[in-house]
Amino acid sequence: MKTLFLNEKKFFIGFFFFVSIFPPLISILPVSAYEATLTTQEVEGALENTKLNEVLGQYLATVQMYDPERATRMGIHGTDSVLTQRTQERVNKQLEAFKNLRSKLHDIKTASMYPSLQVDYVVLDHLLEVDIYEMENLGLLKMRPQYYLEPLFSAYHLLSKDFGDYNIRAGNAMVRLREFPQILEQAERNLFHPPRIWAEQALKLTDSALNGVSDFIPLFRGYTRYDPVLKTQVDEIMDKVKTALTRYRDFLKNEIIPNSDGEFRAGSYIYGFYLERWHGLSITPGSALSYSKKSCKTALKDLAKEAVNIDALLAKEKGWKGVMAKLPKEHPPLSDVLKVFQDEVDRAYQHFDEYKVVEFPKQRLLIRKMPDFMSAALPYVYYAEPFALDDVRVSELYLALPSDKLPAPTQERILSSGFNYAQIELLVAFDIMPGMHLRSYTADSNSSRIRKIANQPMVTNGWACYAELMAGEMGYYSSYWAKFLRVYVRALRAGRAYVDTALHTNKMTYEEAVGFFQETFYMSKGQAQTEVLRISLSPTESLSYIMGMDRILEMRGYYMRTEDKYFDLRKFHSSFLRQGKIPLRDIDAELKRLKKESLNVPK
Repeated sequence: MKTLFLNEKKFFIGFFFFVSIFPPLISILPVSAYEATLTTQEVEGALENTKLNEVLGQYLATVQMYDPERATRMGIHGTDSVLTQRTQERVNKQLEAFKNLRSKLHDIKTASMYPSLQVDYVVLDHLLEVDIYEMENLGLLKMRPQYYLEPLFSAYHLLSKDFGDYNIRAGNAMVRLREFPQILEQAERNLFHPPRIWAEQALKLTDSALNGVSDFIPLFRGYTRYDPVLKTQVDEIMDKVKTALTRYRDFLKNEIIPNSDGEFRAGSYIYGFYLERWHGLSITPGSALSYSKKSCKTALKDLAKEAVNIDALLAKEKGWKGVMAKLPKEHPPLSDVLKVFQDEVDRAYQHFDEYKVVEFPKQRLLIRKMPDFMSAALPYVYYAEPFALDDVRVSELYLALPSDKLPAPTQERILSSGFNYAQIELLVAFDIMPGMHLRSYTADSNSSRIRKIANQPMVTNGWACYAELMAGEMGYYSSYWAKFLRVYVRALRAGRAYVDTALHTNKMTYEEAVGFFQETFYMSKGQAQTEVLRISLSPTESLSYIMGMDRILEMRGYYMRTEDKYFDLRKFHSSFLRQGKIPLRDIDAELKRLKKESLNVPK
């Protein structure tokens, strides 16, 4: 621990030494060079922008110092060999640093800054505000047993993601895995009466991790191939990881779960804080509840109508569920699923390139089988965009495929329900083209580092849902079943949004939330419990899918009306995505400002 803090001091000394030796360009050029071309306001704006960049640099340095795992996810790799310490001492120091940075940020005078930089300022301010609020109020150390398993994900991504030198990444992953047992020991000191459903999920994740530790071994082969000593070290580290996970599993089972009685609902105040300060929405939790409830009713009516379009007699007799049971189950064999996904991605690229409604994504994409230890925590098809600030941009699509060791009937059930051909089309539209992968590629053209590191689910999730709809509008789906599935998924997301708002504002109990999914969407009790669990862990996330999509459609409708025959759908999409991850209201304001500026340019 003493060595760690010495390294932290050296890092900060080095950082400020760099700033002092290489000050911003504006400070070393003579002011007279600007006087002939820049107004006083423009000079002041440039100076304030320099201050904003300075605060951003200190923010990134603070994250790297105190939360190395998050720094890795941001694409800052100076501490990739270090794990985030789960101690209250670390939290207190990081919290104090963030508060000081926010005070420094508030000293900046934004009035003279360029409008887009004013948006960056607000985004960074809200980033800090949310960080501070969560560190003060969420009690991650004592309430979230899943938090202590995250180092496994950070080590895996160092090995699997294509950035930098492989040998350096593998060496850093080894060090992180070596430290992992210490993190689980910290869990034993910190955890105190977490919510029962969170503790039970952590137990499942731990079991999955124990069963999936072997997923790491193939990723180390290139690193250990010619060095038997390294191979022995990897084997020893993985044995210690297994031992630590076994101990953690027993700790959860015997000491935590029997005493798990914490509150899993955020409450109206926290929910309202997220709506306003994270998502930039001017609505109350009550308004969000009314909105989601209405959206759910409308989406279910649309689903019933779509079922009638598929089979009127069956829909009248058994409703949309009866029509869903008729969904064709044809699917590729297990050995071909990855290839079929890649072929479908290629078809989507060609289709949308032909229609010229979006840009062509020139960002690499790797389609992989999801490791077993990740499948218990993530959706069964999961898109992972590149680390935010990395220069090398490689995305990954993970598929939770059934093990070839499972009985044939089990494999068939998983493949037919999740990987039938209609479902694959929908997944590609949502996750790849024109969905999340395209959004990631286009947004990267915005040079703002603040917008790259920001997290805006209303934009990312809303765009992905909009992409599904646009795929239908552009004739991408090869059968009406894909369209039916899209309408079903829209209804399911609206149902999740309703439970999200009702549950976290204490208008719905856990039992009522589980019953809602069972009665409305005919889920098994286990499936319904999984839905409620995921909603409980991320307040406002489920709402972001439907509200984000609806807001994007509102924006598109505005430009279609105001520009009429001059409306260019591709231009709208590109302009929208290039604003990066900022609140939707800011994207709307930026698009209108840019349009106004373009009309005022002399011709």
